[in-house]
Amino acid sequence: MRNFLLLCLLIVSTLTFYDHPRILPYSEPVLDWLAEHISLPGVQSDSVITRKIQKAFYAIGQDYGTGQQEALAKAAQDINSLLQFRRDYCQNGDFHPALFGDAMQRACDVLKQYPKLEEFIG
Repeated sequence: MRNFLLLCLLIVSTLTFYDHPRILPYSEPVLDWLAEHISLPGVQSDSVITRKIQKAFYAIGQDYGTGQQEALAKAAQDINSLLQFRRDYCQNGDFHPALFGDAMQRACDVLKQYPKLEEFIG
């Protein structure tokens, strides 16, 4: 039994800390499942929320060019970046040189799913 637990720990730690492109398609679903089922129900940490938004922004960026992908990645770096992005571009309606139109609307729609981002400021 101890060997099995050590093997599980080794696999999870490899998937968590090894960011090789060949491992990412396998590690993403495992880490998402662990984040949803291991954490306390109803309580989500800032890293879980940030990770979900990063994934959504990544999916949006796949429909656009590298400039938009980089802008979305920069916006989703951490909770503070997300809050500033939401305040500046979604709430105030400022112009973003790389994101506008449909890309901006889709990014703002993702952020509307998380109305209480301010609670996660450390």
